[in-house]
Amino acid sequence: MKKLKMILMATATFIGLGAVFAFSPRVPENAVTYYAVKNGSSFIWQTTSPAPLRCSASPSINAICTIVTNNTPTNGVVPPGHSGNNTLYQ
Repeated sequence: MKKLKMILMATATFIGLGAVFAFSPRVPENAVTYYAVKNGSSFIWQTTSPAPLRCSASPSINAICTIVTNNTPTNGVVPPGHSGNNTLYQ
């Protein structure tokens, strides 16, 4: 009986893990990570990590620290499919 209970618990765990990965968002093929870096009163997108800068709030600029996309974004603009949360690297 104890072995059966252990087998059922292990099966439930594997099913739970499968569900987690099944609903994870997929990264588009050949996608590139872009970082929004403060540039004056706006921001620019760059593909290199902006270390030692940190992602922090910037209430006056509608941006988002990091996006992953197949399309090269326009500087100062959050591309369609992404929503700004007033954060960027500064």
